[in-house]
Amino acid sequence: MTADHIAFHADERPDAVALVDNGRALTYAEFSRDIRKFTRAVHEFGLPRGATLAIDCDDNYFNWLLRLACEELGIVTATFIIPEGRGSQLLLRDFDLVLSGKDSQADSSKRHHRITPQWLQGILARADVGPVPKSAKGPDDPLRIKHTSGTTGTPKKVLYSRRIHEGLITKTMWIAGFTRRSRYLLAIPRTVPGPAGCVRAVGTVIFEDRMSVGQAIAACGITHTSLAAIQLKKVLDELPANFAKPPELTILSSGAAIPGVLRDRALARLAIDVCDIYGCNEAGYISSTQGHAEFGSVWPGVQIEVVDERDQPVPQGEIGRIRVKSDCMVQGYLDDPETTGRVFRDGWFYAGDLGILRSAHQLQVIGRSDDVLNIGGLKISPSALEDLILKVAEVDDVGVCSIRNADGVEEICVVASNAGGSDQKLREQILRVFRNAQFGGFHVITMDRIPRNANGKIQRDVLKSAAAKSIHARYVATGR
Repeated sequence: MTADHIAFHADERPDAVALVDNGRALTYAEFSRDIRKFTRAVHEFGLPRGATLAIDCDDNYFNWLLRLACEELGIVTATFIIPEGRGSQLLLRDFDLVLSGKDSQADSSKRHHRITPQWLQGILARADVGPVPKSAKGPDDPLRIKHTSGTTGTPKKVLYSRRIHEGLITKTMWIAGFTRRSRYLLAIPRTVPGPAGCVRAVGTVIFEDRMSVGQAIAACGITHTSLAAIQLKKVLDELPANFAKPPELTILSSGAAIPGVLRDRALARLAIDVCDIYGCNEAGYISSTQGHAEFGSVWPGVQIEVVDERDQPVPQGEIGRIRVKSDCMVQGYLDDPETTGRVFRDGWFYAGDLGILRSAHQLQVIGRSDDVLNIGGLKISPSALEDLILKVAEVDDVGVCSIRNADGVEEICVVASNAGGSDQKLREQILRVFRNAQFGGFHVITMDRIPRNANGKIQRDVLKSAAAKSIHARYVATGR
């Protein structure tokens, strides 16, 4: 476990810097001491092994200490931002204890402890009387609850065992190549594998809230960070013209695929390597695309097939539905047997994505199966079109969907934001992309922004609804 690694480093290299919290350096000895204090404080709640605890703590360091304390005690944690008011009732109903700085609306039968600066600082001020006596830790012990949209868009919960939790951290260490010289910037709050992997390798984790991510990368000598695609674009857009590219920055990204044009920009101006990871909470890391590579490489410990509607594997080079088995796969969703039975079948997890196996170990992810456009029987990946358009059109962002015309026929619709010229110029640029396409006419509209979720994935239903309204308004105004 991470706390055990930190304790080992505290003995071997006590003065090495484990983390820098907004300019305040903490050594491995200090970090290990604080973990012991927080473990004893959480132990005082009297929760048994296997109890569930929800944590909503804005401070990165205290959030980490609380989570590590629970790992030591065998308490199952979920860390997330708890909504205010009645919206928290459903989310918190199954937890034995809630630690939050907000007023909890959980059932009165549940316990809630208010996180205050006084309580947190009081724990740090305690005398270090040593660790709580340890009990045996097994690989199948429940450890973490992750909230995920699954394949349906409806919030689901999965339970990570200690084995899955440890496996994800180990794989992150492997792909990132953490060493004692690593300096990992926490750019996505509550991220677990990156910072845990870095301190296990005796690197340094950086918490920095006083400046932008780009500024922190430059000022703090960062060698690694994790950024969602939408964050990466923002960082690149904000880089000053005189920004000096760091000599050894690796960017890890997951949640939404990074468009090729964005990866090219990042490699030219910001990083020596961009690792775009395809995976999910249900099955862990599946494949990754590094640098300028066109296709992803399937990770060790992952078995993958691309199948047809009858669940029969299709030949290499043909499109089909992705299903996987992995050594970091859960067996289903908590309290949702119906969805579990639909997407976990015969030992496989059906990811809800379409893909092509280019070889036994090379995977091209096309996109969500319900996002793929069907134009006159031709199956088209909207993300592939978006990537092509971004390479030639002077736009800030782009989204592609299909709109049904007056005759009931689906037509391509390109939605662009912040176009750098006239509507006619934009249409001519897009026409160059579509010139050899077989799907006929298309629409081009502009919007202030493309709707995306927190991970940077386009919200296709919102995009399609907004595009349909815009096209209808244009028709009413012009008659065409």
